[in-house]
Amino acid sequence: MGPAVLRGYCARCGKPLTPGDSVGPFCLDCYVEMFKLLCVPERVRFDYCKYCGAYRIGHRWQSGGELEEAVQRFVEEVAGGVKPCRPEVRGFSVEGVEPLTKPSWRTIYAIRYSIQVQGVDKPISQTYRVEVRASPTICPTCKDVRGGEYNVLLQVRGIKPAELARLLGPLLDSSEQIQNSIVDIVEYNNGVDFLLLDRGSAAKIIKEIKKKYIVVTRTTGEDVGITSTGHMRRRTVIAVRVRRPRL
Repeated sequence: MGPAVLRGYCARCGKPLTPGDSVGPFCLDCYVEMFKLLCVPERVRFDYCKYCGAYRIGHRWQSGGELEEAVQRFVEEVAGGVKPCRPEVRGFSVEGVEPLTKPSWRTIYAIRYSIQVQGVDKPISQTYRVEVRASPTICPTCKDVRGGEYNVLLQVRGIKPAELARLLGPLLDSSEQIQNSIVDIVEYNNGVDFLLLDRGSAAKIIKEIKKKYIVVTRTTGEDVGITSTGHMRRRTVIAVRVRRPRL
């Protein structure tokens, strides 16, 4: 094979361009620095059943096991399902999925890819950092077994679920009491319902919201059935209306 033929200079750094080691008007180093080759999300969230360890991908519940194992499996599925962001990408494979922080309800992962790019002789290695959050909930199977029992319905309205998730994320990650209390989280366009086992967890969530927003709170109750001793069982319903941000 003869010597590589120069094809001009990199439009960014001025380095001479050689066949198989450049893409369009850029040398390979500049090309990799400038462009995101794969559409890997920076943040992902998934539902994790705290009773049986199952996790949800789309509308499907998969067996997961312990939280650490479920997070790893979820990230691996996300890693393999991404799409190219650049038309020059001809294929890719996942080389590694490793946690950068201790696997928990919030974990940072590094996903390493080997990417084939048109006109480049060797695969390109590119690593992406992804923040993974597990939302504690209860899967349909466990909900049926437990009868969907919960003692407190906390209804938060007047705030988008995404904003509420950002606000409450650190609290949910750090509070074992709240993690164990959450039976389910139901999202709506203008708020979220928290199905909880105890009022203490509801109080902590409301307190955290009040740090940033002016809210109006109303507490009522509802009859939900008869106990084994023949007494009426009631559930606490706490309605929180977010009015405006605090100044």
